[in-house]
Amino acid sequence: MGEWIPFAEGRYRVERAVLLSADHTGIEVEDTVVEILEDSQGRRRLRGRGRVRNALLVELLDGGEELDLVLDLGGEFKYRLRHPDIQGGKVFTPGVKSFIQFLPRQPWEPLSEPDFTVLMSRVRILSDERS
Repeated sequence: MGEWIPFAEGRYRVERAVLLSADHTGIEVEDTVVEILEDSQGRRRLRGRGRVRNALLVELLDGGEELDLVLDLGGEFKYRLRHPDIQGGKVFTPGVKSFIQFLPRQPWEPLSEPDFTVLMSRVRILSDERS
């Protein structure tokens, strides 16, 4: 599965990350970083982490447990991870943030700038501040 990763080993800061449900509801993932590692056979592996508001993640999961992760690494480097494995904290107090970790189950899908823009224009971002 490592041939789909176009980056060398290292850590890469993500400019914007959004966890996205099937109904195009999403939450921002802050301070997101992806790390590329090489295994003993020279295949590249990806793992990542970022911070979310736990209560918003629970609310997002009310719409379904299968989430996608949209990653904007800047410039032309925009991707969609379909249904990554996500592990996170279990504190659900409003306003509390904790780190989540994510691992792909399948290769990410590159998104063109126009496709990324259209996708993000459909997303309704949940926040703690409700009108």
